[in-house]
Amino acid sequence: MALDDELRSDHPMTNEMHKLGSHLWRLVQNESRKVVLVTSALRGEGKSTTVAYLSAALAMHPGRKILALDTDFRNPSLNRHFGVMVHHGLAEVLRGECTISDAILHTGLANDGSGLDLLVPDPQDADPDVLLNTPKLAELFRFLRHGYDMVLVDVPALIPVPDGATVMPHCDGVILAVMAGLSTRHHVRRARELCIGLGAEILGVVVGNVQQAAPEYMDVNYYGYAAVRSKKRAPRPRVNP
Repeated sequence: MALDDELRSDHPMTNEMHKLGSHLWRLVQNESRKVVLVTSALRGEGKSTTVAYLSAALAMHPGRKILALDTDFRNPSLNRHFGVMVHHGLAEVLRGECTISDAILHTGLANDGSGLDLLVPDPQDADPDVLLNTPKLAELFRFLRHGYDMVLVDVPALIPVPDGATVMPHCDGVILAVMAGLSTRHHVRRARELCIGLGAEILGVVVGNVQQAAPEYMDVNYYGYAAVRSKKRAPRPRVNP
């Protein structure tokens, strides 16, 4: 079943993603947040799946223009959720070899001329330590902020590699993906500390696998969402233009 068909079904995960999308959209409208980063403490906690389903759920509403940005050069997977081929990708953009517009992929999930676009890594190998530290990254985010109602950013897990910490200052908030039965309290706490240390605001947590790992907490839901916003926001770091 195609992803957009799944989102039109009555699957428990689908219902949870639509609820999460509605909550996040209200937050963006009320507080002018456009760029939301989705990450996790370790690999395998569902961050890329969350970005794929959440961006598609947001884009199904008429008039919204959404972009999902995959900055995980080490293990890119976002395009596979939508079955699109990559001809020009993010590495070429950051190296100045093609324009941002040429690298943007259209998923076909659209309403009223808007819908969901993707920007993902190239099929060839790339060095994220070099690419994510180029001034072109700030230029990219300025372009996307101007062109889209919301941008969801998929970055590698925070603890193993520094990529997420490099991208985070360009974003307006963070959603942490946590997998029940896999994520440990120590690792989740460490990921939270990394976000706060970078001045990022954690907007919420997406918890997957709840039905299997902790059925006593949820009868049917596969994904749950819990807001964990603190009363006092840490100062956001300054990004060099």
